[in-house]
Amino acid sequence: MDNQNRTSVSLKKTAPQPWTDPVTGEIYPGGNPNEVSQPILSGTYQPNNIPMPVNNAQVTVVNDGMKFCKFCGQKILKEAVICTHCGRQVEQLQGAPAPQQIVINNNNANNNVNQTVVGGKPKEKWVAFILCFFFGGLGVHRFYEGKIGTGILWLFTWGLFGIGWLVDLIIILTKPNPYYV
Repeated sequence: MDNQNRTSVSLKKTAPQPWTDPVTGEIYPGGNPNEVSQPILSGTYQPNNIPMPVNNAQVTVVNDGMKFCKFCGQKILKEAVICTHCGRQVEQLQGAPAPQQIVINNNNANNNVNQTVVGGKPKEKWVAFILCFFFGGLGVHRFYEGKIGTGILWLFTWGLFGIGWLVDLIIILTKPNPYYV
């Protein structure tokens, strides 16, 4: 046989050439990290059926029912929408209705301009103030507001020894007219 016509294949792995990233200028001694270094084979491993690279080209063999995840590069079913390896969505959902825009109409005129919630009987501020000023020690203003219990307490303690009478005088001045009790 003639040895000159025989092609030979080396099983030695060639050393990767250093690669420089053109954007960042980083040097990768192991070569381009974005290139696939080994051929990706489909099916089960059968050493006799492995195609050999021709002229240092990368061999990618994929069965018709498979595709690659665009995020992790793993083989997944062609119909898959979510990668079973990394869990990311690789395709748009087929047959899913488009999201509808929700329209919210707010017809609130917001007419409640500083309205006080009416929760009780209306009382006049100035009547309560005059009663408290002249008869606060006797608790007359408390009886006017309908607070009978504290009115009796004010009556027997002379307006909580004058302190309660003074506090009530200031509180009545800060209330709106009419105020509700």
